[in-house]
Amino acid sequence: MRELARRTAVITGGSRGIGLYIARALADEGMHLVLAARSAEGLERIAGELRDKGSQAIAVPTDVTDRDALEALVAAANGEFGGVDILVNNAGALTIFPYDRIGIEDVERTVRLNLTSAMILTRLVLPGMVERGRGHIVNMSSIAGIWGPPFDAPYAATKAGLIGFTQSLRQEYHGAGIGASVICPGYVEEAGMYHDAEQATGIKASALSGRTTPDAVARAVVKAIKKDRPHTIVNTPSVRPLAVLSALSPRFGEWVLRRANGYAPFVKGARVNVKAGGQLTGLQHSGE
Repeated sequence: MRELARRTAVITGGSRGIGLYIARALADEGMHLVLAARSAEGLERIAGELRDKGSQAIAVPTDVTDRDALEALVAAANGEFGGVDILVNNAGALTIFPYDRIGIEDVERTVRLNLTSAMILTRLVLPGMVERGRGHIVNMSSIAGIWGPPFDAPYAATKAGLIGFTQSLRQEYHGAGIGASVICPGYVEEAGMYHDAEQATGIKASALSGRTTPDAVARAVVKAIKKDRPHTIVNTPSVRPLAVLSALSPRFGEWVLRRANGYAPFVKGARVNVKAGGQLTGLQHSGE
């Protein structure tokens, strides 16, 4: 979808972190915005900021794990702007903890928040896109969806699921005017879940693992929509060559990541969380 002006985008996890940067980038393209997250106060503050800059934006407080709330979100977008042209599934959370000790309810909620909500919300907006013959779905995954890190198995599984979900959508709706893209950021500085984790623990990833910024992620989202890109890794230095090599030799990929100390934030973060005591109950560093 090359022309974004006066089209409508729904962004989940739109009150903070990377979602905020994506909202600003799409507003700069002249889009109407529907921001969704649990924080009503935070959402309205961001929507007000965008309106002050001339954008049309509404805030719809939404718990994306609640199907009724997702239906109400789509109804609000349709009622305000007449339909949804772009959906950015951005809400998500981390659970950095040994898998044998994590609360089962946390596993279930991570899947609902990171993956099931995106699949249901996509199902709710697709009929309108099919009817109009245009639309684009953006699923915010992670490099963790390509290489599952230790001590964050539920997150890695859901992010890998978003990659497969996007691939299926692209094949199913090819030629129907509807695109789908998956974005896989690396460690994001300045904002987002990994930034929050670094602030809380003081643990940084190895320089060899690469970094990115929320502005770079937001630019990648806009480019993916305009050019219908299937899969974008946002990281400096690029890890795409390693991804290709790892697909040919998974054991080699594991060896490189261990040598690069790429999993340090997960390993050390899990130690910090275990030391804090007990079984984990309650998601951490939510992007909602």
